[in-house]
Formats: sequence, structure tokens, C-alpha cells
Amino acid sequence: MLNDLMNRCKVTVDSLTEKYRYPSNISHLLYLIVPAFVVKYGLENERYILRSFDEIPILIHDQSNQVYQAYYTSVPSHGEGDKIVTRKGIVLNNYQNIELMQLLDNLVHEFNHAINSINNEVLWDDKEVKIRTGLSYIIYDKVTLKPLRKEESAIIEEIINTKQTESIIDIIHSFYQYEFSDVEISNTLYSIHNSIQQKYQSNAYLLQSIVCRQLMENKTFLSTLENLRFKGNVEEIVPWFEQITGVEKSFERLAHILNETLELQMDIENKKGLRFLKIRKIRSLNEEAMHLVELFNQNCNYR
Repeated sequence: MLNDLMNRCKVTVDSLTEKYRYPSNISHLLYLIVPAFVVKYGLENERYILRSFDEIPILIHDQSNQVYQAYYTSVPSHGEGDKIVTRKGIVLNNYQNIELMQLLDNLVHEFNHAINSINNEVLWDDKEVKIRTGLSYIIYDKVTLKPLRKEESAIIEEIINTKQTESIIDIIHSFYQYEFSDVEISNTLYSIHNSIQQKYQSNAYLLQSIVCRQLMENKTFLSTLENLRFKGNVEEIVPWFEQITGVEKSFERLAHILNETLELQMDIENKKGLRFLKIRKIRSLNEEAMHLVELFNQNCNYR
């Protein structure tokens, strides 16, 4: 069954490589990434996943960017009548200098954002347009389509996406136990296998992921969020979370704490302000975040 899936996905990737002129190292990774996504999200979603890879090109920008090595973009534009349409892509920076595992992490991470953003992607009213990335929105002016703000829940989107990136790369690594006749697939798997000790761990948003570790290990939280996010029913997340914690705006507060922690981290790295005061503030914020996480876990029937 896995060999059949790999063969089907290889045909798709070869078609994408010809369509978008991907270099061989990217197509070789896609031979593994695409079937891993199908395994992750289920054979019933195979056509949806293959279509997503077909509609979302990888755009190589060989330029140095210290902040974003890669990112998923979905830019709104005016369609016919009152309709809003989007142009999507996965942008890779620093391409020539990137190592194998970082390239793999970037591709999986950004495509996972994309695949979890397509259903119910666009909302709009008379004044604003909202474009969904996972469980969060970026808000644009309805007339000019200039970005206005990003929701603070974007940080929780990044944390859950990092968790899923790790699980998808672990699925790819698990392919190593099987034999494949395709030399390119076998060689790429061999290189990945020799780069991972046991389970893969991403370095993205490490401190924030540690704070939310108990939440990410809570089966109710993770499965519910993954389901609502994949289907695009993200408006249900906040009331569901608050119902379990029993605290109004607890999801909003958790997102704010995580964002503030990230900003303080960046200030420390850039040597802005007094380091010891910022570390003290981070500890205080982490304690408050842990309290919200523990409150959710305590009131959750299935952990």
C-alpha cells in the first residue's frame, strides 16, 4: 500500500517539477513530503493534498533573510464583482546555503500552514478582508487590500504547526524501514536517517513550545484543534477553549503572553534594554501561561 502511494505521489511530483521547474533536491524531498502528508491527514484527503501541492508553487528567492528563511504567503486581490481571490506560494530564502534538514523542515512547515489554510480561507465585510493562515487571520483593508494587522493567535498557529512539522518529518523518517526500488527516494531517505537521532525536534519557537508542551500533549486539545483548523472551522476554537478553562478570554490571554515572551526574547538577542529585567518578566509570563495550561488540563475529561 505504501509503495502504491509513493508511486502515485512520485508521478504528481514529477509533473510539478516540470510545471514549476523545481531543482532536483527539492523534487527529491517532495517525493517523501507529499506521501507523508497523505499518511498524516488520511487517504480520504489524498486528492485534496495533491491538489494543494499543485496549486501552491515553491518560489525560490536566493537572498539572505535573517528573520524568515521560508514563509507561506496568500495575498488577496479583487476578483469579479465583490469576490476576493488569493495568490499563494511557499517562499524559500537563503536557498543556496541551506542544509538538508533545514530545507526539509522549511518545506514541511510551510506546506502544513498552506494545507491547513485553504478551506474557508477568506472572510470579508464592507470594511475588512480576513485571510486565514491556520487558526489565525491577517486583516486587510477592503478597498486598498493593504495589511492592517495580524491576530495574536498567530503564535499559537506557529506552535501547533511546529508540532505537526515534527510529526510529519517523523513519518518521513519511518519510511526508511521500507525498501524502495527508486534510487533517488532511497538515497534521500538515507541522508535524512543519518541526520536524525530518534524523534525529530524543530528549533522553531522553542521557548513558546516548551511553555505549551502540556497543552500540545493533551489529546483533546491537539485533536480538536487539528480537526477544526484543517476543516477551517476556526471560529469554534475560542469558545471551546474558554468553556473548558472557565475563564473568559483565556485563549486570547494565552496568545498575548506567548507573543510578549517572543518579543522579549528578540529584545534580549538584540541586546535591547536590561537583560535581567526581561528574563524576570519572561519567567513571570511563563508562570501565568502555565497556569492557564494547567487549568485547561485539569478541566479536560480526556487528556
